[in-house]
Amino acid sequence: MSNVFAPDGSGTGILTTWWQSLENDKGTRATLRRCNGPTQVMLHPAYIRLCKRLEPFLNSDHNWELRLARVVGLLAHCRHTTARDLARAMAGDGKPVISELRFRRLLQEKPDDLYLAMIRILHMLGHTANLPDLISSVYYWDDSVRKRWAFAYFPFVPETKTA
Repeated sequence: MSNVFAPDGSGTGILTTWWQSLENDKGTRATLRRCNGPTQVMLHPAYIRLCKRLEPFLNSDHNWELRLARVVGLLAHCRHTTARDLARAMAGDGKPVISELRFRRLLQEKPDDLYLAMIRILHMLGHTANLPDLISSVYYWDDSVRKRWAFAYFPFVPETKTA
């Protein structure tokens, strides 16, 4: 099965178009931003309508509704896009936007705890993210994503001395 949420994947296109529509539906964006977790996102009519569009692509994925709810809730917190992948954006230019300690803690997050941690990260990044990277990374959050993020972050932050 192909990666529906690859940068050029059909699911990424649907979610990006949906995200763009939030600009004209500020009420939905605001309601989704107030959700304190993926379960509340799952109860929103906009999420349910989006699920119906994506279900044919995802119905064979394990626990896809909850994984998609995490992505949808986080997309409501994004206002702008950037070409820079998330981990690289966290590394900043010379001085990390996200501290090394916070980044290492983020890499240890379980999927169920990732939502609130990523809301904080998006806030620190000025509500800006590379949408395809955000979508794919959060939906498929696993060791391969963590490894990819580590290799994108650590080369760009100054080395710290450990005791």
